[in-house]
Amino acid sequence: MNSVFEKYDRKKSCDNAQEWLEEYWYWKDEAQKKKITLGSPSFDGQPKARTYDPDKRMVDWTNAQNEWKRRELVLKYIASKGDEHELYAIILDNRFVHHHRSVTRICMDLHIAERTFNRMQEKALWEAARIIPADILVEK
Repeated sequence: MNSVFEKYDRKKSCDNAQEWLEEYWYWKDEAQKKKITLGSPSFDGQPKARTYDPDKRMVDWTNAQNEWKRRELVLKYIASKGDEHELYAIILDNRFVHHHRSVTRICMDLHIAERTFNRMQEKALWEAARIIPADILVEK
């Protein structure tokens, strides 16, 4: 199975996966900003706020919502693969997606050594890079 992925640069692909995961809050904020709202009626014929193209706004909101949910689905899929993969998902979630905690803090919470954590984080990023639905993998 690894022979399929040997043509990719592991380090650069993992860096891309990390950046992709770290964009979670950006996309969640974008979805909130583009949330569909109704304006109040204008009785005097004068516009009260900026007007938006409703179709474009709906498409932007849907795209932003899709982007942040993709990150959650990637973590959920990784966790569903088994015990060790559940730790991978926890590490990715705590480090890059929701909490942005320090390595020391996560090592203490998971009761593992920092060296073990670094090895697991590298494996978790590679696992994520292989399944992320975007152009994350970088060829050698």
